[in-house]
Amino acid sequence: MSTAPQSPQQPEPQVETTRDEVRVRRAPKYPVFIFGGIVLGIVATFIAVAVAPGSDETPFVQAFGYFVLYGIAIGALFGAIVAVIFDAVANRRARSIETERTVVESPEPAENEADPVDGELE
Repeated sequence: MSTAPQSPQQPEPQVETTRDEVRVRRAPKYPVFIFGGIVLGIVATFIAVAVAPGSDETPFVQAFGYFVLYGIAIGALFGAIVAVIFDAVANRRARSIETERTVVESPEPAENEADPVDGELE
């Protein structure tokens, strides 16, 4: 009757649990709002230049190219202000919840001397 060799006892993993209270809220993505403001600024500039009475000396493209710089800057500023307002509203609607965090640290297994080392066979 043969018995299988017993493996050495593996150490138990260490488990650490902590509880925290965190605030959960939705935050706006500022680059999306700023880019959206830029697009709206360009569209508003296009409409304003197209509707405004122009002179025959200044071509439409030249006037649009000049005023679009203002439209981009004002649109980006408008988008950023809207994002800040949405962020303030989201901050007021935030709620607190309790979370549990579990960290499991498994110890390194002990090296068995009977195992082949570096591919050598016994």
